[in-house]
Amino acid sequence: MISRLFRFSGRQPTRAGIFLLAVCLLTAPIRGQAAEIRLLDTNPASGPGYDLLNLGTVTEEAFSFLTGMKASFTSRAAVKDASLAYFDDGISGDGAHTYETLHIGPAWGGLKTGRVISIEGQIEKGDLDKLKTLVETSGFSDCLRPGYCPYNNVIMLDSPGGQLMEALAIGKYIAGQNFHTLLPENAVCESACSMIFLAGYTRYEGYFFPRRFAHETARLGIHQPFFQLPEGTYDAGQVDRVVRALNSAVTEVTAYFLNSGIGIGFLQSMYRTAPESMYYPSLAEMASEHIFVVGTNTPLLDMTRPQMLSYCANIYRGRYNEVAPDLLANLQSNERTFLTYVVGRNFVCLGVRSDGTGEWKSYVCSGESKCLLEEFAQNDIYELQKRGRLKRFRPSDVAVMERIAVGLDNTEVGLALKDFTHRVAMLHYMQLFAEKFRDYAAMFKSIPASLALSGVPGEFCGQVDEYDAGLVRKVQASMNAKGITSGKPDGSLGPNTRKAIRRTGKDLLGRDVAGIEPDLLLALGLPEEEFRQYVLCR
Repeated sequence: MISRLFRFSGRQPTRAGIFLLAVCLLTAPIRGQAAEIRLLDTNPASGPGYDLLNLGTVTEEAFSFLTGMKASFTSRAAVKDASLAYFDDGISGDGAHTYETLHIGPAWGGLKTGRVISIEGQIEKGDLDKLKTLVETSGFSDCLRPGYCPYNNVIMLDSPGGQLMEALAIGKYIAGQNFHTLLPENAVCESACSMIFLAGYTRYEGYFFPRRFAHETARLGIHQPFFQLPEGTYDAGQVDRVVRALNSAVTEVTAYFLNSGIGIGFLQSMYRTAPESMYYPSLAEMASEHIFVVGTNTPLLDMTRPQMLSYCANIYRGRYNEVAPDLLANLQSNERTFLTYVVGRNFVCLGVRSDGTGEWKSYVCSGESKCLLEEFAQNDIYELQKRGRLKRFRPSDVAVMERIAVGLDNTEVGLALKDFTHRVAMLHYMQLFAEKFRDYAAMFKSIPASLALSGVPGEFCGQVDEYDAGLVRKVQASMNAKGITSGKPDGSLGPNTRKAIRRTGKDLLGRDVAGIEPDLLLALGLPEEEFRQYVLCR
């Protein structure tokens, strides 16, 4: 969080000065343009490029419900007419709704048809009063009664931060008015601005629902606060007051975050990011923190292995606030299917390519819910065999698929998959699973281009993607040429190829080599420019 830096020119700070200083969480003074707060003539979100992306902010039921009705939100009056029946005197359903489906219509309708106040520039003392004055003079707030606004308007943000306490006060005011918040296309909202943005939510009848929207090209920045006192000598009483003020400020910030529906993972990301740095949550991380991501629903017709890794790793980070090395080690792919998994989390990220449209779609499951891979097991494989549907596969592949099916019938998904290094057979199995279930729209969802193209997480940068079929074929051919037999260059990093790699390491490098690494490639005579394409984040 960024705030002004108080200095006392060599004098001992007063008690008031110490308290003010203590509640100033900062990195460095911002020398930016003061915030401009104005009512816009048009709503940017009403135009193209602001479609709702299905990243899991709400349940599939709520997303599907909105998909069926959002075309009817053509005006402010239409949003009110659709919402009033359920929110006129407290929330009431008609037997066909959940709290979530009741809330998502007004939230989306408010974004698309609401009036917009823009806050751009550095947050400074007095900005809350400016915002209140504009809201009151323009009749901006649209509530049924104070604090109860089933449909309301939008506060749009593009700010590097500013005074923390002022941002907190603005955020509390926005939450009290149930305004929506929006980070528009290419906006940057950092430090104290994040406090204001996260204030877009409602809590009716104890039910939390988000009203904060971020464009896929926008960036939300957070980092660790720190505290700075002017040089001087302080007595025990002054230090005690400072410590109490600091504790009070940290408690208030934490409580504000948690009341905004933000999880512990988000707070961890903030506190482990150095004050002079900035952490920008991925789109998947934002979605996991009850932030709606909007953008352009662009179907993916081609996916590279780095993009597959990026997609699955970003989803994993959004759910678990970390990146697992196994996501790269277990990444398997061919022209029609990709799969990776993390055993301890029972996490599976699976993608299939449609035979008709060529579009990639995915199915993701984790230990948080039952994985439908467990529903495709021995009975299904037996039925496919009986109908002659497995004749297209080699008998050895079928034998592996049978063992996978047995495992899925008797244990968790991760445990059922972890012992199989026969990657070709595993991909065949996943393709059969997809052929049975991919018509279920709630399962196999389109992959948002912005999520797959957002870049490989930094934790993987510099590593060789050793399972890339093109790279494996080059290594196999090079080892064969040197008289180290690895079998036919088929692009599959199986047991025989692994043995050949270990022998190559001993013969050419004089040491054990666990996998394909840059030194091994150079020893095999592969030019660096030829294998650089297989190094992540090159």
